[in-house]
Amino acid sequence: MAQGNRPIYNVRAKTGRKDGEGKDIFMTVGAAWPFERGDGLNVRINSLPIGFDGQLMLVPPKDD
Repeated sequence: MAQGNRPIYNVRAKTGRKDGEGKDIFMTVGAAWPFERGDGLNVRINSLPIGFDGQLMLVPPKDD
């Protein structure tokens, strides 16, 4: 896994909570990198929120 490189996606998990507008709150729990050869992604999960419902999203990292 190309962990030294910037991931192409962040992995986000639904927390089971809502914000003040009633929208679901997600937290970043990991990252994903492309395979060195072939199609696919390596995904690393570092943590999961309490109340995790099984839903994950892959989203591009925001530019710093």
